[in-house]
Amino acid sequence: MPRGTQPDRWLFSSTLALCFIGAVMVFSASAVMAREEFGSAYAFIGRQLVWLVLGLAAMIWLMNFDYRKLRQPAVIFSSLCVIVVLLCAVFFLDKSKATHRWIRFGPVGFQPSELAKLAVILYLAWFLEWRRKTKIFGVNDVLHTLGPALGPVLVIVALVLAQPDLGTSFEIFLVAMAILFVAGLEYRYLAYAGLAALPALFILIVRVPYRMQRVLAFLHPDADPQGSGFQLMQSLIAVGSGGLFGVGLMESRQKLFYLPEAHTDFIYAVLCEELG
Repeated sequence: MPRGTQPDRWLFSSTLALCFIGAVMVFSASAVMAREEFGSAYAFIGRQLVWLVLGLAAMIWLMNFDYRKLRQPAVIFSSLCVIVVLLCAVFFLDKSKATHRWIRFGPVGFQPSELAKLAVILYLAWFLEWRRKTKIFGVNDVLHTLGPALGPVLVIVALVLAQPDLGTSFEIFLVAMAILFVAGLEYRYLAYAGLAALPALFILIVRVPYRMQRVLAFLHPDADPQGSGFQLMQSLIAVGSGGLFGVGLMESRQKLFYLPEAHTDFIYAVLCEELG
């Protein structure tokens, strides 16, 4: 049976609820720091609300957009070329926290690697559908399907890895393998990819001191509670302090300059402390 054209109300409602809860928690976790740094408790939540409104507007527009227009080769390859150019362009811009990940226009910035995720999904969806329609080469044909499918993906993964951004590059690779698996990729090829990726991951972690330090800090944060393990220890204190029911919304103590990056990377710890 053909799918209905009406939006999924449960999915739409869940999305709105998550956006609302996220905005509330961003304000709760950032108000004190925003007042200290910018003189206004609404500095971070104001920025969050702007992007929230833009995101919801884009979502509503896409709900009414004919996705079949994205199947055009001109759209697919133009997207890939733009992403590759942007990923190369970041290396000629100033570093941000010792990495080449951001492109900034005044106060506004974005990471091309985030757009790369969408480009990879579009490309693989189009390419694998095209291969299925031709019925000449299956998804497990290494030369005619897997090679052309993974070629652009590996180029993007390599550029993101060079920024360096191991997490995002690995995420893009996993998304690509998941799409291939859904398209019918045999388990043996997944096993080959896993066996090839494990030694590479091991080397990329062990041979890079700061990555290895992060792993050790994650496994043994109490070994250096005032150094590399400080943030994780403070987050555990926040989660433990919240208990089952939390200390109450806006009542977190760890966000009061004990927990670094409380409103970004570690906002989950503040949520647990306040809401349980």
